[in-house]
Amino acid sequence: MTKSTRISGTRGLLLRLLAVLAVFAVVSAACGNDDDDTTADAPATQAPAPTEPPAPEAPAPTEAPAPTEPPAADEPVSGRCGDPARLGDSINFLNWADYIDVAVLDMFEEECGVSVTMDTHVANEEAVAKVDAGNSGYSLVIVTDYAVEIMSSQDLLQPLDMGEIPNVANIDPNQMDPYYDPGNVYSLPYQYSTTGFAFDVTAFDTPPTSYSAIFDENPLCGQSSLLEDQREVLGAALVYLGYDWNETSQAAHDEALELVLDARDCVTGFDSANYIGNLASGEVLAAQSWGFAAGIAYLDNPNIRYIIPDEGGTIWQDNFLIPADAPDPYTAHVLINYMLEPDIGALITEFTIGYTPNLLVPPLLSDGYYEVVSGTGLELTDEIRDRLVWQVRSEEHSIFADTWSQVIAAG
Repeated sequence: MTKSTRISGTRGLLLRLLAVLAVFAVVSAACGNDDDDTTADAPATQAPAPTEPPAPEAPAPTEAPAPTEPPAADEPVSGRCGDPARLGDSINFLNWADYIDVAVLDMFEEECGVSVTMDTHVANEEAVAKVDAGNSGYSLVIVTDYAVEIMSSQDLLQPLDMGEIPNVANIDPNQMDPYYDPGNVYSLPYQYSTTGFAFDVTAFDTPPTSYSAIFDENPLCGQSSLLEDQREVLGAALVYLGYDWNETSQAAHDEALELVLDARDCVTGFDSANYIGNLASGEVLAAQSWGFAAGIAYLDNPNIRYIIPDEGGTIWQDNFLIPADAPDPYTAHVLINYMLEPDIGALITEFTIGYTPNLLVPPLLSDGYYEVVSGTGLELTDEIRDRLVWQVRSEEHSIFADTWSQVIAAG
């Protein structure tokens, strides 16, 4: 497989991904399988005339080595598969839909002799409910930041044994010790991204830099959208009004409600399912958007750009977890460590068009990946990081659900 063709395969998969997006917008970019053709154009040369090889000297007699037992058929063939004596034959894995290249799971099975059965979820709440029901059978689960806090508070998780995950040394310290799991007792980062604003650059005389493009005098009335997400929409309204993204005062929420209701009359809707395809087709010209989603839209429409508005945006992270009742926690640790290998991490990031938490992955990513990141405007600089916040969740933040219910009730 040549690096430069990994991202290009995503264009042909966009329609398939949109079927999943109709349920929830968790999408990714696919990996191609071109053969290495670096010698295809080498100039032809005339073969040298054959010569008689010299007669080989007879080797000195040696004692025959003791016979060895051939490896068992199911014995791991890779040095990154942990202890074969402790490794299970199979593992059940719960992940977001279309959030990993299945080639990674095939490689793990081939190298380590462990078959992976992956089920998918389309919302953190769904994943929490599956684990909370008990006896889910999952040894490894991936959910987003706040769900880690919920699950750990309900004793649904077991602490990770970092001694079994040596590749934790590869992880960017910026993505460690998060608010939702201080000290990374229960979780390690998988992939992460941001929420900001995507738009078609041809629709603006001057590219937007602020949420005013939605909340003030919307120049694209009927051709713009907001996410169907209470924290993202209300948070954007709050920061536009000068409040903190996680503000919980009633007065601030009253103002945010009025602002969102005014914007509702101009946007096509609150849409997390179809806006990527609509951006790609030009039906929608501006949308509140997840970063990776803007990258996918860019693959079919190179006019798409992505910004973190001047007022700010959010950063969020998906994480590896092991349920408290996991049937095979050791194999789960090995699989986590495997996915933190640099080459495996590169395959995952190429697929998701997200950001990798693995410091050893960026040099392995293809030119195509970086072209999407650069072309869309997805570079995550220190200046942009300073404008990003985590969405903190506590009992006080139930006010977001109350305010959102008023938005929905308004029609």
